[in-house]
Amino acid sequence: MLSYGYTLLFYNLYSLLCARGLNPHVGFLHPLRAGHPALVSDLMEEFRAIVVDTVILSLVLNARLAPHQFSTFPEGGCRMDNEVGKTLLRSLETKFNPPITHPHSGLRLDYRRCMEHQVRRLAAVIRGRRDCYRAMVLR
Repeated sequence: MLSYGYTLLFYNLYSLLCARGLNPHVGFLHPLRAGHPALVSDLMEEFRAIVVDTVILSLVLNARLAPHQFSTFPEGGCRMDNEVGKTLLRSLETKFNPPITHPHSGLRLDYRRCMEHQVRRLAAVIRGRRDCYRAMVLR
């Protein structure tokens, strides 16, 4: 579930970075590796826990999933069934949609707009229009 959620988050951020004209392969926190979009991984750190992890913890702690919905394999690995995938996707979409107050700008934005806002702020720093970048941290 974490892998699936992180993949959805990854591609949301990847598209936002590309739309802003930033190179998703050149990051600051994650090392450069051939074919790895390090900047996407960098920005994921801001949203991984507050979006994906909280949704999955909520599903697990509120018993919205059952062990029989997962298959394990002798060689390793685990697979969730289609219903878990649908439940996870719906829950992530629900998490993305309601507005929150952005901690630095005070704007009321949903999480997708917060991601877009952070990408714009990062682009402004890279292009010399801002002095520093502040990660989005919720308390």
